[in-house]
Amino acid sequence: MRASDLLMDLRFWVILAIALSLLMEPLDIDSSTLIVIALMIQMTLSLDGLTISRENFAEHGGGAVMSVLLCYVLNTAITLLFGLIYIESNPDIWHGWVMLASMPCAISVVTAAILVRGNVGAAVMGVTATYAAGIVLTPLISFMLLGDAVNPLEILRYIGLFIIIPVVVSRPLKYLHLSRTAKVPVINIMMALMVFFSVNANHAYIMDNVSFVLSIAAVVIIRIAVLHLLTGFVVKRIGFGRDTYTVYLVMGVWKNTGLSVSMAMILLAPESVIPCFLAIIFETLWFSVVTRDKGSDNSAESASPMR
Repeated sequence: MRASDLLMDLRFWVILAIALSLLMEPLDIDSSTLIVIALMIQMTLSLDGLTISRENFAEHGGGAVMSVLLCYVLNTAITLLFGLIYIESNPDIWHGWVMLASMPCAISVVTAAILVRGNVGAAVMGVTATYAAGIVLTPLISFMLLGDAVNPLEILRYIGLFIIIPVVVSRPLKYLHLSRTAKVPVINIMMALMVFFSVNANHAYIMDNVSFVLSIAAVVIIRIAVLHLLTGFVVKRIGFGRDTYTVYLVMGVWKNTGLSVSMAMILLAPESVIPCFLAIIFETLWFSVVTRDKGSDNSAESASPMR
């Protein structure tokens, strides 16, 4: 594999980040602030070039509603169901599952449409709908399930920081005409930094509880498999076209795990981030499989979701 392929391959960056974060002793730095900066850069670059036309509204209005239902009903319900395993035994881990469940979808839904030569307009409308809904639903779900553990106004403030500001900043970026090969490596590095800082901040906890963390990883993998099967079944039954199947599949499976990592690190106990960064790892691998299987001719590119 060429060096340029590695730069485009998110799997490489995530694995490198995990290895370095576990090999190094915990760093005495403000990991939360650095994760916030990394996510804002990543979100801004990911949003660059996304536009909505009147034709999108007319053609994919029903798909936008479907996207919100997949993300905030099906995915949220299944994620919370698996999180309930920890509600009594480990409330901090449960809080991490709640944060993951309350997030909008990953922006990589649009990348999936590009990789499988699907309907990009449907993907853009779906992402827009879930992020608009997320401004209300993310604080609401968090408040309902976390109660006094976190201030919903703080969640709303950070949702604005992580969504609204990148949307505004990304608008003038279009005049730079940044290519995919310029943006994807930076996006991948930002994701790797988020994984590195979240894992490194929990270095001692992970080393002292290896079997427990591995058991959470197993639950994360089972959750992905269940969501894959259920989302695929729902999308097929509703009868969306082939050009949107993978779009809605990713919409129903992949939450914005980067956003969940940032929110957990800022607002919750440090170990709450564990389900979130484990979700990044295994959902990245899942994404590379479902996009490659659908006909992408570049495995490195298919592993480079622009979240």
